Amino acid sequence: MPTTILRAPGHAGGTRAAALVLALAAVLAGLLLGPTAGQAHAATDVRLLQRDLAGLSYAPLSGVDGVYGSQTTESVRHFQRDNGLDADGDAGPATLSALTAKVKQVQSKAGTSADGDYGTATLSAVKTYQSAHGLDADGIAGPLTMGAMNIDRITSSGTGTNADTKLLQRDLAGLGYLAANGVDGIYGPATKDAVLAFQSDNALSVDGIAGPQTDAALSAKVKQVQSKAGTPADGDYGTATLDAVKTYQSAHGLDADGIAGPLTMASMGIARELGGGSPGGESGGTPTVPPLSGSARDKIVQAARSQLGVHEWGANCNPYGPCEAWCALFASWTWRQAGISFSTAFSGDFYYYGRNHGTLHSGLSDPQPGDAIVFGSGPQNTSTSVHVGIIEKVNADGTVDTIEGNSDDQVMRRHFVPATRGAYAIVSPAGA
Repeated sequence: MPTTILRAPGHAGGTRAAALVLALAAVLAGLLLGPTAGQAHAATDVRLLQRDLAGLSYAPLSGVDGVYGSQTTESVRHFQRDNGLDADGDAGPATLSALTAKVKQVQSKAGTSADGDYGTATLSAVKTYQSAHGLDADGIAGPLTMGAMNIDRITSSGTGTNADTKLLQRDLAGLGYLAANGVDGIYGPATKDAVLAFQSDNALSVDGIAGPQTDAALSAKVKQVQSKAGTPADGDYGTATLDAVKTYQSAHGLDADGIAGPLTMASMGIARELGGGSPGGESGGTPTVPPLSGSARDKIVQAARSQLGVHEWGANCNPYGPCEAWCALFASWTWRQAGISFSTAFSGDFYYYGRNHGTLHSGLSDPQPGDAIVFGSGPQNTSTSVHVGIIEKVNADGTVDTIEGNSDDQVMRRHFVPATRGAYAIVSPAGA
């Protein structure tokens, strides 16, 4: 209904009436539209939020100012992407709960009170932990410190929603890269390992991130399977596809589990692995390996030694994977010869493997034959993680002998002190 505004005579009365109207309008807007961003953020202890973000290296310490501005919003988004949350930049209950839980994990590892507040006591405790573990003692629980603490920093691909992750997982499980019980909507270590394996098989950048190229390749492979199985090719390996593949398998004398693993895909005439070939053109091949014996560590070293002198050809073409920088392809190949299920073309993935399997050494301590040694400043990307080799021998004087692929374009032996050559991590194969 129309509103009638009554004004008392004179300017002052008119001003009071106008103020009343504005106040009523604000109340009505609040009821109709809900709290504004400023009101929502007022309900949050912004300084506590910023301390936690800064403590986990998502924001600078100088950003702890109590103002929920663009910098804090972007820091929240970064944390949300890393943790499988809706990346809206708003620190709602789910985000605050996840952030507090992560801070408490750090506090517990650092031996201080796990109250979820990354204050001065936590900074001091983390500095003490870092000093004791050969890390830069800045008090900030960044990737290296959290890795040493065996805390998962990233539990999401950084893209998409929970539903997108489940679709990804259904497709990976349908092609035999992920266990069926791994379809949980959480982009954890098992999903990342499955993505790494699919990327390695399909000549993609092996980074463990299900980006547009990986998603497109995976969807295309699933559609090939669906077409051969006679079901709609929609790229979603759901129950209809499982049933159709079971029918195909039964008709072709295969185990009818509904999973398009290597035997089923071969029967369908679908290439599971791309690449292959020999010197003079394509990359890939089957390196010659003598019989291996002894422990897993012994087998890794024997496999590495058997390749000494192998040269690349063309533009980074090699016997261990696609035509690209191949130090990590070689190192992970040696592990697989010993039965270690791990494949990667990125040296930084050895760090994440160690973090996820609890085999990341503290600092550069206690190197052992068969371990991977990774060089650079950290595992974040190919600019910070630049090379990886396999430790062949540990010497009494603190030096090590390594066997490294893509070292001067070949597999060769190196001798050095780990810290002085710029190594940032030593990782053992799980179970070795």
